[in-house]
Amino acid sequence: MENNAKKLLEQYLSGNCTPEEAAIVEEWYLQLPFERVAPGHEQIETSQQEVFQKLHFPRKVKRIVLLKRIAVAASILLCFTAGLYYLNRKTETAALLVKKELKDVLPGRNKAILTLADGTVVDLDQAKNGEIASQNGIIIRKAQNGQLEYVIQDNPSAVTGNNVISTPRGGQYQVSLPDGTKVWLNAATSLKYPYSFKKDERVVELNGEAYFEVAKDKRRPFRVITSNQVVEVLGTHFNINAYTDEPSTKTTLLEGAVRVDNGRGFLDLHPGEQSQLDFNSSHLTIARGVDLDQEVAWKNDIFAFDNADLKTVMRQISRWYDVDVVYKGNITTEKYFGDIPRNSNLSEVFKILQLNHIDVKISGKTMTITGN
Repeated sequence: MENNAKKLLEQYLSGNCTPEEAAIVEEWYLQLPFERVAPGHEQIETSQQEVFQKLHFPRKVKRIVLLKRIAVAASILLCFTAGLYYLNRKTETAALLVKKELKDVLPGRNKAILTLADGTVVDLDQAKNGEIASQNGIIIRKAQNGQLEYVIQDNPSAVTGNNVISTPRGGQYQVSLPDGTKVWLNAATSLKYPYSFKKDERVVELNGEAYFEVAKDKRRPFRVITSNQVVEVLGTHFNINAYTDEPSTKTTLLEGAVRVDNGRGFLDLHPGEQSQLDFNSSHLTIARGVDLDQEVAWKNDIFAFDNADLKTVMRQISRWYDVDVVYKGNITTEKYFGDIPRNSNLSEVFKILQLNHIDVKISGKTMTITGN
């Protein structure tokens, strides 16, 4: 039994497994928990029995790959053969030193700054639940779930000016706008919107990434302005990724219909489609059959990667953990696949990078990645 398992793992490493055999190995790996200490003898024995059972009773499973194949196989071989957490003492010592510095880098959480029209700044993380501000019949309050809400009591036509809600790196927040539209803000994002929308339109300005569930109002179209495009809707669900350090602005439609206009032309999107506006060329294209779950994974507290390069992965990690990333040497162009919970500490994410032979050094809040 043991020899059969080892043989399969060797085949997996060399890429000679059938899709069914590869799925068995990868599914077993995904069941391994992220441990903060080396696995004990009992856990190793239990894990061996689990994989042996799967080897003797193969079945079709959903193939989920966590980053790279070599990472999966390396993890299995380490736990399966020796029960060691690292390849050797030198690797163990270096990894533990980095992990010690990483262990206190917690994932992001709900935190944001609200700037009112009169210049008042409210730290929503520190603000107590209940009323935050009141002006001419509009009450701004923080709900028990942390969400920011606007309650309109009287005719708000006399209210003018804009609010700005901003999340830092390592923060996220949800706001319910005066018209009932719900917006989820990702890290390093700001949204500018009026106290009260006009009678003929609703306009907000976005920097960063946000998911919108727009309240239906046929008389007043809802427009989202970013640095290089305008998205217009009546009532729908969509996601906009407009970070300036990304190569393009992506607008993904989940429900309803939207029009994306970059000043040179426009595209009408249907559910499952995504517009991609290149920052350099201003060329606007459309992608169909988009994986919607992946595009809004951040809203569901997941990092989701599908054929992403290392720098794309690290841009997301940088924003969520509030760390800077520096690259040295020849950085790998290999692609990464899989999901990582966004509530993981940075040390757990580092574990995956280490298994993929990524050399990471930490100084303060700067991660230096050296290419092989």
